[in-house]
Amino acid sequence: MVLNSFYLTYFLSLISSLFAYDLSTSYGILSGRESGDYYLFKHVPFAKPPIGELRFQKPETSEKWNDVRDATEYGPACMSNSTTSKSIPKSISEDCLHLNIFTSRRCLHAKNCSVVVYIHGGDILYDSAVMFNDTHILDTFVKNDVILVIPAFRLIFSHFTVEDQSISPTNLAFYDILKALDYVKSEIHNFGGSNQKVTLFGHSYGGTMATMMTFSPRINQDKSLFQKTVVMSSHQNFQSLQYHIERTRVFATHANCVLPSKLARKMTKNQQDSYTLKCLQSKSGHELLRIQRSLEESGYTTFGGVVRREPLFTEVHSSEYMNTPNPIPMLTGCNKHEMDFLPGDMPIAHMFGYENPEECEEKYRYDLKHGKYDRENHTDKTIAMLVPTKIRINKLLEKNIPTYFYQLRYPKHSYHTDDLYYAMGVHPFEMDENEIHLKEVYQQMIINFVKLGNPGNGFELTDIKTSSYFEINWNQTTGLRPHMSTGFEKKMMDYWLGEMVAFDKKISEQKRKTPDFKFSEIYINPNIADQSSSLMFSVIFAISVACLGYFLYKECYTGDQKRVYLRIDGRDYNTVKQSEMLVY
Repeated sequence: MVLNSFYLTYFLSLISSLFAYDLSTSYGILSGRESGDYYLFKHVPFAKPPIGELRFQKPETSEKWNDVRDATEYGPACMSNSTTSKSIPKSISEDCLHLNIFTSRRCLHAKNCSVVVYIHGGDILYDSAVMFNDTHILDTFVKNDVILVIPAFRLIFSHFTVEDQSISPTNLAFYDILKALDYVKSEIHNFGGSNQKVTLFGHSYGGTMATMMTFSPRINQDKSLFQKTVVMSSHQNFQSLQYHIERTRVFATHANCVLPSKLARKMTKNQQDSYTLKCLQSKSGHELLRIQRSLEESGYTTFGGVVRREPLFTEVHSSEYMNTPNPIPMLTGCNKHEMDFLPGDMPIAHMFGYENPEECEEKYRYDLKHGKYDRENHTDKTIAMLVPTKIRINKLLEKNIPTYFYQLRYPKHSYHTDDLYYAMGVHPFEMDENEIHLKEVYQQMIINFVKLGNPGNGFELTDIKTSSYFEINWNQTTGLRPHMSTGFEKKMMDYWLGEMVAFDKKISEQKRKTPDFKFSEIYINPNIADQSSSLMFSVIFAISVACLGYFLYKECYTGDQKRVYLRIDGRDYNTVKQSEMLVY
């Protein structure tokens, strides 16, 4: 029995070795998996494990290894146990900062293939770099001589926010992605790729992160990290530093890592934060994960989102964030119904870069209540994606940056993750005859843009004047095909990027004129303002006429004659000679 087990193990290792492929990198030799003309290298470290004292710190460069490193299977996903995810990974670990790289024999020979770095979505709360289908990736990207790289990055569990970034930096997910891009820049030639042909690709919050990196004035100014961007179905939303600090405090309190008030009073704020950091670093990862889950289940969102801070931004106002895009061509788009399956109000005016988001939000709610704005059956969550998409496009076009814009409008499947199945093979559903063609449209569109800079197949650059876009739809019966169209979501854009922008400017002007200006309904409803103005004018006019009449009666009545005197020198008429007066 023992002998049989030995032979079985030997046989399996022999079979595995037949499909292994060794590749040298600057860090050591990787043993990947060969699949025909394709090669898969998984669980490739790009940073040291962020554990112990490296938890809540910037990623550090991975150490080299001497032995051949097995890169045939996915490693664990980054730590997450969110209540909002249905994509549950098989295993999780803090030691998760790895890349998954898919390449081909032709690329390894040519050393000049285009590269896509894909950032997964999930609001930095959930999902992972190990959730993808190998076959789909090989058929979509590698078959077309495009190398796909999927980096992992730390999720909310690993974020710790304080004022002093020397204690712990904010936005660790971005530091991780930048570290992964540095690895691609220095090592991708070993996998057959060119670091001058890198496209950053993201869906949902991954698209939001790709957008932020495209618009950041602090990174990639020389375009050495990536040269194109693909952004699918994303929004734009920052959270305040204080928001994250408060959530860190609540999290630390539940972990018993906050000093008692008597001791805290004897320490500086930095000393208190350092104590909390050390305490949280001493806890096990699974204990902290349990606390995160417990807080979520009680209705308290622990983290999620990004702060306008290092490494991408300084503390700029949200209205300024998109004013300085880097000259990087972008393919971007959205789906017709995105989040229309999720009703409910959310403060969306805060996402659109207005100077006065509270007043704009109040106007929006007023207009909805009084029938002055028709959402056309869209929910707030869908508006929060469609409007930022158009804002992003307009900002790029204002700087003459090549931009290709699409919208998926297929009636059956045009919700948030539907097209992600076409592009990345996740969130699958049974496709009908039309959707088989739509899948091909998506794949060709992305591959053409990545390799050639043009999606092709009649997909033209978008025009800011006509608000043009590539309408993705297919009907085998009627002959409907993808085509260029104009007037993207016109009613919605006229309201949010026309009427609301004008309203926002009006509020700003009033605040500059009157420092103690108090916002009121008169600024929401112009009719009220007009009625109030008319009423005020009428009252003032009536009072003026009455006063004038009384004045004339008192001052100008003489005997049985009524005289009106015109004073030409400013003196009182009683002191002026009769001959000097003009009598009417």
